[in-house]
Amino acid sequence: MKTLLLPLLIASFLTSSLFSQSTPKTPSTPLKVTTTSKGTSYSITFDTDDKEDNSSVSIKRNDNIYKFTASFHESKTGSIKKLLVDKLGNSNLTVSGDTYRWIKTENGDKLYDCKLTDDSLKIYVDKEYANSKVVDMMDEFGEVLKDAISGTDSKEEAKKIAKSELKSAERELARAKRALEKVKKRLERNN
Repeated sequence: MKTLLLPLLIASFLTSSLFSQSTPKTPSTPLKVTTTSKGTSYSITFDTDDKEDNSSVSIKRNDNIYKFTASFHESKTGSIKKLLVDKLGNSNLTVSGDTYRWIKTENGDKLYDCKLTDDSLKIYVDKEYANSKVVDMMDEFGEVLKDAISGTDSKEEAKKIAKSELKSAERELARAKRALEKVKKRLERNN
């Protein structure tokens, strides 16, 4: 009985320690994430004392659409326009005053619509008509645009979060090992 109790106790403790939720990390900027059975959307607002650094980005993904909406200071428009021209080219581009618009259609169906003004960017992808290559390209490009608009680096943020989670898991493992040793000593004393 004692031989069976120890492995069960250890397995139970390790399972609860490893699969328990860690406390969420507070982002340096307000981040609102909403996940539903139909998709995910999140918005980030970067509000600083310097108006040129203020921006907001909202991304919505579900089975039917991919939608990217951003507002930013007009000083960022040139760099955003360059990213868009480099990625989307000039073939689907129409310019009307200060508004740049890329609309890609195929067989009369609109795959995506991208509209850039002096201080905003809107991208809409209809997943019903766009193939997975276009959807994936726009999704990845949305992350590049988010980083350019916000001045952040998503990959660096992901590395920081992963390192933090690793440290937390290592602490939990150390606690589990200490608890295991205590249980072993208790069992030895009772024998």
